[in-house]
Amino acid sequence: MKIALITIHNVTNYGAILQAYATNEVLSSYGEVTVINYQKKHLSSHMDLVRFEMSIRGLKWVIHDTLNIFARYKMISRFKSFIKATLSLSKLIEDNDNFNDVTFNYDVFVSGSDQIWNPSIVSESKSIDPVYFLSFAPLGSKKISYASSIGHHSFTKIEKIEVMKLLKDFSHISVREKDGRQKLAEILPEREIEVVLDPTLLLSKNDWLHKLKLNNLEVPKEKYILVYSVPRTELIRKAVDYFSKKLNYKVISIDKMLMPLTKVDNHVNNAGPREFIQLYANASFVISDSFHGLCYAINFEKPFVAVSSNKVGNRQENLLALLQIKEKDVLVRSEDDFKNISSEMDFTNVRKKLQHYREKSMDYLKIAIRKSDEG
Repeated sequence: MKIALITIHNVTNYGAILQAYATNEVLSSYGEVTVINYQKKHLSSHMDLVRFEMSIRGLKWVIHDTLNIFARYKMISRFKSFIKATLSLSKLIEDNDNFNDVTFNYDVFVSGSDQIWNPSIVSESKSIDPVYFLSFAPLGSKKISYASSIGHHSFTKIEKIEVMKLLKDFSHISVREKDGRQKLAEILPEREIEVVLDPTLLLSKNDWLHKLKLNNLEVPKEKYILVYSVPRTELIRKAVDYFSKKLNYKVISIDKMLMPLTKVDNHVNNAGPREFIQLYANASFVISDSFHGLCYAINFEKPFVAVSSNKVGNRQENLLALLQIKEKDVLVRSEDDFKNISSEMDFTNVRKKLQHYREKSMDYLKIAIRKSDEG
């Protein structure tokens, strides 16, 4: 069976590239997978050594990336090497290319994971991109979605009509968050919308270490807190200061910026996807405001603090609720919440819940793929 996957794969975002890899790995058990090499400048510009756009923000990027050019070059090289080694890509399709000029000879088309259905993420104009709804697939093709995310976006009336038309010929639809299912249920009340795990959670910790050849990691000499932040809020800075003093652990931060978000012992700004996994595997405690940062802390069974992302925090909250992890035990929305967080965590029940939803998610995919194949 030939399977086409459309996802976000050409960015220097750890969560995005690792979910693309995980989706590809899981789908590979059903056939030959090709990732549609759709590269929008809005997203793929993150792979540019020096990013630029005609704006104040663009000027800041130029200055930042120029000062950070050596670390940035190494980080981008590691991402590109990872993509080349792990993903089978189709012909390059850029923004202005005509999809009609490309032959899509596949048995099943999959739109998979990450915030591909969130207009504010995939489009500079913050408009829906039909490509991520498989609009390019030939008429009559078998279409399914796996863990596609709307994020915090709420569709307008016009967008709802567009989404309804784009999804009407999908044989199976699944999303990553419960509120995503609710949003689609309003648009397609007659359809069954499944909630499934993010693909990074379909692979166990051992799967990740084995597949990326990280089985024989040396135990670090010192315990460390791993800090992974995307928005770099003031609250996460305060969390790092509080928990580093409380635990008396070394602090390692991983991001792509020139300077660390706060005072740390080691700022890793040139890591690729493999280095990201390695840092998580060896951590003793995690502080993160990222959805995928939370996924890896849970999957690798690391005690953690989930720093609220405020209005975009629905993804964190949905995952915690799904796995029945009490927010009061791990989620902080203000400094007052720090004192409620324990440096230890019992993952026994979480492990069982995660395995249950892992099996349920794999069953969804198996049914969707097989029915598509039979059709």
